[in-house]
Amino acid sequence: ENGGVIMFERKYEIVPNAPAHTSWDDYSKISLKEYRNLLETASDDETAFQHFFEENPSFVPGAFELFGSSGHYPYTQSLITQPKLDGGIFNRVPDFIWLAQDSLSFTPVLIEIEKPNKRTFTNAAIQSSDFTQALGQLQEWMSLLSIPENILQFYRCFDIPEWMKKKKFAPQYGLIYGRRAEYENNSILLGKRAQLVPPNVMLASFDRLQPDPKGQDLLCTSLSHGQYTVKTIPPTFRYSPMTADNLSVVNGFDCAITKMNHCSDERKNFLIKRYPYWEEYGSLDNKGVMNSSDCE
Repeated sequence: ENGGVIMFERKYEIVPNAPAHTSWDDYSKISLKEYRNLLETASDDETAFQHFFEENPSFVPGAFELFGSSGHYPYTQSLITQPKLDGGIFNRVPDFIWLAQDSLSFTPVLIEIEKPNKRTFTNAAIQSSDFTQALGQLQEWMSLLSIPENILQFYRCFDIPEWMKKKKFAPQYGLIYGRRAEYENNSILLGKRAQLVPPNVMLASFDRLQPDPKGQDLLCTSLSHGQYTVKTIPPTFRYSPMTADNLSVVNGFDCAITKMNHCSDERKNFLIKRYPYWEEYGSLDNKGVMNSSDCE
């Protein structure tokens, strides 16, 4: 203490001159090129896009909520791919879920993707059966998550901590569907498409997606029996005191480092070496003063 005032201090150290992570500019160029190539060569293969988004979580909207822009990271700092849910809340699990949040709300974002070559309208400009089916999937989830006992089961499945349960439960829904070329030069179809989904649903074409710079440190995880296991880490990832607590919520982070794409061996070895340090720091109750610009 100093004159009765508690002196706050930093309780972590940043390694200077650490091996560099892949820059955001380099990553954006590489990943966008891969994505556009995939759109041209694999538009009838939904699995190829599921895999791409797992490798590149920042392409998937919703980490910081779909409507508005939260300043909070999603719980677990990760995109959750096809979670295995105990208790059968859903007949069909979402392709992806973000456990997004802000200061007042817990906003799970449930994302459905369809293969890009599916059409929104028939040749007669009527809503296609494929689109009706995809929208019906979202409406089913909406209905199920309006039931209090299902919300409690959702909390259990995702092992949601008590402090998040106290927030308002406000799920959002996203549908990644179709290609822009189907409707962009047709004002009637463009207008019709805008009216197809309810207010809490975001409809996006595959052409609209691009990596979000706010997501450079986001992981992809799988979920089974309430346990999160890291599936992929982007090459832009950095350790930070602001997000270190997430390392103790997920399993297998250190194992996933070795599988990182577009990342130097020197950088991987550094991440492996520093993992125990940041995991331990993340588990501290009193983390001291943190600077949001500190990372390594």
